Amino acid sequence: MRRIIIHADDFGISEGANETIIDCHLRGVLTSTSVLATLPAFGHAVSLMAEAPDLDFGAHLSLNLGRPAAPPAAVSLLLDGNGMLRYSFAYHLYRSLDKAYLRQVGIEVEAQLTKLIDSGFELSHADSQQHVHMIPGIRDVIADKINQAGIPYLRHSVEPWSGHPGIGRPVNLLKCATVALFAARRRHLGSTVGFIGLRHTGQMTADRLAHYFATLGPGKWEIAVHPGTGRLDRNTEIHRPIANYLLLKERRIEWDTLVSGRIRECIDANGIKLVGFSDA
Repeated sequence: MRRIIIHADDFGISEGANETIIDCHLRGVLTSTSVLATLPAFGHAVSLMAEAPDLDFGAHLSLNLGRPAAPPAAVSLLLDGNGMLRYSFAYHLYRSLDKAYLRQVGIEVEAQLTKLIDSGFELSHADSQQHVHMIPGIRDVIADKINQAGIPYLRHSVEPWSGHPGIGRPVNLLKCATVALFAARRRHLGSTVGFIGLRHTGQMTADRLAHYFATLGPGKWEIAVHPGTGRLDRNTEIHRPIANYLLLKERRIEWDTLVSGRIRECIDANGIKLVGFSDA
């Protein structure tokens, strides 16, 4: 039997996204989410945790969004002039060759994990904002930190190159190629879980989900989704590209998809078992 994790990134990115993720779990097919600890809506995410006792939680580690969990002076190489985590993926890729930078990555990752655990989240897995954990030097640091925290699984953000319903947007294809290149230094942590979610990031429609449900091979798979309201809330510390992403109508489409009767029927018709990372 194929086992599929329907996973939402970004629990904690905004109050609207938080409420959407809980709804997709309670009324729909969502089994897992990862929590972002560096934005003001994190406190709201903590307050909703008790509503979803069966939802699998992970760490959505951020080096490039929000404010640091560690004291700013201890992670200055990660910050811009406004004291926020630097948004640029290219910056973090370049600095990943610097041992002093990587030491500060370790400090920040440990602080975020401590914040999550102290807030009551039982973490079964980890991933990262914009897949920065796939950068080899950063991945090694994060792998060590989550291992120390007893977290058994770190996402391997490499999709199969075939079997997709369409080629996806060019920017997403570039992401696929980039993380596949980085994967030459993959570190194995725990069981192997296939990954789907880069090529159609933010555009996981009912037709695309149905395609994957019908065609994915045997084993355990994570399908990453990004449901939301398509609106901004009171959060004022989000970088403009992320704010624009939260405003996309496709986020509402993903929300509607994940609570639709069609998707539930498709899962049943294909003999799929919905699981979380913590399920054997």
